[in-house]
Amino acid sequence: MVQEIFYYILLIVHGIINLVAFYYLLKEGNKPYRIWAWMMTIFAIPAIGGILFFVFGLNRKKNKLFNQKALVDEQQIKTFLKEYATHIQPYQLEDTQINSRYGKLVRYLTNANKIPLAHHNKVTVLDDGEETFRAIFKACEAANHSIFIQYYIFEHGTLADRFLQLFKKKRAQGVTIKFLYDGLGSWSLKNSYRKKMTAAGIAVQAFLPVKLAALAKTNYRNHRKIIIIDEKIAFTGGINVDDKYINGDPILGHWTDMHLQLEGMAVNFLKFVFHNDWYFASGENLFTGNALRPLGKIGKSPVQIVSSGPDSKFETILNEYLYLINHAERYVYIANPYLIPTQSLKEALQASALSGVDVRIIVPKNSDSLLVKWTVQSYFEPLLESGVKIYLFEPGFLHSKIILSDDLVYSIGTANLDIRSFEQNFEVNALIYDADVTQKVRQRFIKYQQSSTLVRFETFRQRGRLSRMLESLCRLLSPIT
Repeated sequence: MVQEIFYYILLIVHGIINLVAFYYLLKEGNKPYRIWAWMMTIFAIPAIGGILFFVFGLNRKKNKLFNQKALVDEQQIKTFLKEYATHIQPYQLEDTQINSRYGKLVRYLTNANKIPLAHHNKVTVLDDGEETFRAIFKACEAANHSIFIQYYIFEHGTLADRFLQLFKKKRAQGVTIKFLYDGLGSWSLKNSYRKKMTAAGIAVQAFLPVKLAALAKTNYRNHRKIIIIDEKIAFTGGINVDDKYINGDPILGHWTDMHLQLEGMAVNFLKFVFHNDWYFASGENLFTGNALRPLGKIGKSPVQIVSSGPDSKFETILNEYLYLINHAERYVYIANPYLIPTQSLKEALQASALSGVDVRIIVPKNSDSLLVKWTVQSYFEPLLESGVKIYLFEPGFLHSKIILSDDLVYSIGTANLDIRSFEQNFEVNALIYDADVTQKVRQRFIKYQQSSTLVRFETFRQRGRLSRMLESLCRLLSPIT
């Protein structure tokens, strides 16, 4: 009798959870694929599926959690853009060929993202972890007044120790240092390490620290990687602070990634992204005084910083990717470790390939997550059937997040090709409208391809039932990957 009562209570609780979850899903209403994915998860995993939804799936974009951040962002942006417009034409690309193709993209990103085009930047593409950290430490060593540093993953090890010693040295020289880390991504960062930083006079803040009372917030991660030195040199891209970038991974092997060093007006806009995140995490407003530093004509590359997050009104990074794919005439090359596209992105890739554009995607053969590996693989067949060429990168793990098209434009940053990056993570990309830079990156892409194996449609479609079942199951769970 007691067992029956307990069973009925569980059944009622399960029903209530499902109904409430269904109410919130219908309330969102604008993405049927997301509704069905979560409903299938909720019903397939009784009770636990509902809990997973309220922790990972509930859309808090309009929640007061981000209202204050968005309001401050908007106020600062208006002041910043007004000042910037007096210095330069922020909407026009000087190269007529590139402007005719991507002028609308520049204007869209300026209006939707509130970050305009920056002219005359020096762009240095950094090939791997060793080259990246060599450049970062060199720039930090030369810092005279400030270092702003922000990472999703800041892991204990040789690199972290080097940063600590360097920061202590620079603080002793009077350099201001602000260190921002993601509460979940840098979960393993020990309190003792943070105390050493604080004791040295370094300002340390966690972005959305993980707390049991606010577990649902952990679904919103700051995935950005930004370093700004003296407001003149900046770094961004896919590389985190983790020793596997210099020593390799014991399971996956060498960790291959690409990063970017920027000098010029574009540094102002990466600084702008950091300042907003710092304000949200700490309450300290860094926008006092002169917000804009006119850094002159340092190089020739037009660069546009593209940021997005749960506080964004528009899915700017997703729309950036869609524009690059839809407007490609000869080729679009993509390297990304997490190919879990939205329906619109999948259809854009298919349509582009079917129209005769050379669409190539490189993903790692071995993933850092089995769930992700099978989910990514679940998209192979429809893409291959449409003529998209998919390559499996074999020597280690490929973590680069790049898109390049027609030897004209190149995107690098932190955003993956998945729903999490488009809707739930705070991300930042750099979009470079420069033929010379794009062609150099294309050569690097070809090297990636030469170390990869082409997935052939006829062979892949003959995979066994178990593989298909695992793909379907993992794809069902993709909303929480």
